[in-house]
Amino acid sequence: TRGGEWLTGITASKPPHFMSEEEKEKAVQLDQIVLDVGATSRKEAIEDFGIRIGFPVVPQVACEYKDDHDLLVGKAFDCRLGCAGILATLDNLDGEELNAELVAAFSTQEELGLRGAQVVSRKIKPDLAIVFEGAPADDTFTPEERIQTAIGKGPMLRHFDRMMVTNPAFQSWTISLSEELNIPLQQGVRSGGATNGGVYHLSAEATPTIVLAVPVRYIHTSYGIAKKKDFDAMVRLATEICRRIDSDFLESLKEYF
Repeated sequence: TRGGEWLTGITASKPPHFMSEEEKEKAVQLDQIVLDVGATSRKEAIEDFGIRIGFPVVPQVACEYKDDHDLLVGKAFDCRLGCAGILATLDNLDGEELNAELVAAFSTQEELGLRGAQVVSRKIKPDLAIVFEGAPADDTFTPEERIQTAIGKGPMLRHFDRMMVTNPAFQSWTISLSEELNIPLQQGVRSGGATNGGVYHLSAEATPTIVLAVPVRYIHTSYGIAKKKDFDAMVRLATEICRRIDSDFLESLKEYF
C-alpha cells in the first residue's frame, strides 16, 4: 500500500454458479482473474486500502525444509536457490586466497529478456562466468530413460538452451571435476527456456560460461519442490571450481574460441 503495508488478497474469477454452460466449458483467461482484497469500489480500493496501479503482488508462501525427506518447499526457487547458492559459495571461500578476482552479482528482470545480466556484464566485464539457477525438473512427466533434471540426483549442468551454447572446454572440465570429487551431476539440453548465461557467453570476446542449476518441480508456480542435497552439491562444485581458476586455466579455454 501507499503506507508500506502488505494486504492479503485472494485471486478469484467468476464463480461457476453464475457461469453459462458455454463459459464453464472454457478455460479461465488471465484477464478474467481478479485480486480481491475486499474493497467494494474503486474509490475505496484507492483511498481506504491505499492501492495504486503498479504495486507488487506476490504469493503468500513460506519456505519450508522437511528434514525427514530432505525437501525444500516454497516459492520463487527460480532463482532464490541460485541467489542462496552464490551466498553459500562466498561463505565457503571466505578468507581464502584465490588465484582470480571473484565477483558475485545478483541481477533482476531475467524473465523480461535477461535485462539485469546485460547491465552486470557491462559493469563487471567478466573473464569467466558461473550462472546459478533453479531449473525446471522433468522427472514427473518424462519417461525414465529421458529424464535429465530429476530432484535428488545432483545439480544440472546445461549444454545448451534457446539462447546459449555452453563453452565446451569449460563444460567438459567441470564434468571431469565433478567425477573426480564424486559430486553428483546431471546434464541437460533444452530446446526452450534460457538463463543469464545467454548474455554472459556473448559478452566481451565470448566469455566462457556454465550454468549450474538445482532441479525444481513446478517451477514458476506458487510452490516449488527441491532437494537440499542438490543445492549442497551445486555449492560444493561451484566452490571447487573457484578454487582452481587461474590465468593458465583461462588461457586454456581460449583454444575453443
